[in-house]
Amino acid sequence: MRSLRWKIMLEVLTLLFLTLVAAYLYLRQVIQGIADLPGVLPAAAAAQAARLQGQLLLTLLIVMVVMAAGTLILARGIIMPLTALLPLTRKIAGGDLEQRIEVQTGDEIGMLAHHLNVMVETLRNSFRDIAAERNKMQAILASMSDALLTVDQVGRVMLLNPAAEAMFGKKADAVEHKYLLEVIRSHEVDSLVKEILAGGIPLETEVRLFPTTNQLFKISGAPVTSEQNRVVGAALTIRDITNIRRLEQLRTEFVANVSHELRTPLTSIRGFVETLQEGALEDPEVSRRFLDIISREAQRLQQLIEDLLALSRLENQPRRPHPGQARLQPVLEGVMATVNPLAADKGVTLVAELPPELPPLAISVNYLSQVLLNLIDNGIKYTPAGGKVTIRANWEKDIVQVEVEDTGIGIARESLPRVFERFYRVDKARSRDMGGTGLGLAIVKHIIESHDGQVGVTSQPGRGSRFFFTLPVAGSDESGE
Repeated sequence: MRSLRWKIMLEVLTLLFLTLVAAYLYLRQVIQGIADLPGVLPAAAAAQAARLQGQLLLTLLIVMVVMAAGTLILARGIIMPLTALLPLTRKIAGGDLEQRIEVQTGDEIGMLAHHLNVMVETLRNSFRDIAAERNKMQAILASMSDALLTVDQVGRVMLLNPAAEAMFGKKADAVEHKYLLEVIRSHEVDSLVKEILAGGIPLETEVRLFPTTNQLFKISGAPVTSEQNRVVGAALTIRDITNIRRLEQLRTEFVANVSHELRTPLTSIRGFVETLQEGALEDPEVSRRFLDIISREAQRLQQLIEDLLALSRLENQPRRPHPGQARLQPVLEGVMATVNPLAADKGVTLVAELPPELPPLAISVNYLSQVLLNLIDNGIKYTPAGGKVTIRANWEKDIVQVEVEDTGIGIARESLPRVFERFYRVDKARSRDMGGTGLGLAIVKHIIESHDGQVGVTSQPGRGSRFFFTLPVAGSDESGE
């Protein structure tokens, strides 16, 4: 501001100097003209002219000094308010919008300060609104479970949300302004984005983004437009639909299996009923045999429906914080009393090897009984005459492991991972002949896992199978059912 002060002084003094020089030359010419008038002695006129010129120069010099001082004072009065504005405007230019300019004048400089204050306040409010919107947008993007990715009009990545960073294993800063194909190695996705940018319409597709996995992703893209309705980019949401498609496949298979399992006994019942209606009823021996078959198929159908209802109840009931408690010894004794006739008919020996003083388990009596009944019944059915089914238990810390081991036909290695699936049978024909529905082990798995336990199986074909499950020990505040 010092240069502005001296600039004002220089300009004013220059203008004043030129004015005074012009006045001096004019007065000098007038004095010279008076000295040349007729009747005026040359010597006296010359002396008088010299004296007047000296006085004129002195007057001009005094005027110059006075005007210089006045100009300095005037320039200082103009520059000082501007000098006061300089530090504040420098802070404002540096981003500090909390500053306020205090200039108490009513002239143009005061109006300038007022307008600067209004401008700073407007900017401050605008920046606060922008920051609030940015924080809100970041919170929304961070809370999204789907990956979000945006690109500009030439296909360069502009934004990734945290879900997208986790999905692709890359930070947003590292991929910003890179072309999409450098981030997602998929020509299908790149083609989708190009179609959206060219056509300005939303599009969807399902692709496998990672060739080393079986993950399936649904990508939904939409154009980003400007106020002039011009496409300036595209936004992509990416959702992992692997589990959804797997569940849809399981549902389709479940419906197909249920339909098949229901149709088989119904077809058998209908066939025998039609045979009886066509005249077989007249033969007492044949009709009695057909009625026995119809009864068995009806019982099988009833068992299938009861298992389906049991499985549905297990899936839909809310999880209880206190599942109850049950002691293994009395529950096992009740189950063995139920299956002893079946074991005796097949010539299979049942053996229980339980340690004394086994703690109660965190499961209700009904559920524990159902689990043991399914596992022991399976062991008896698939163990030939002369075989043995052994029930063991061991206790370690707060976990009890129960095993049901048989000396039956065993299970092939490739079938072990699937034995707990609904309707899965290792030997379908033999299972149906024995009255199995294919849901028993699925019910066991559901019951155990819903009580914070685990279930598993080991087996060797021809040497038998060992099914086991673990359950936590019941707490002292739980009551039995």
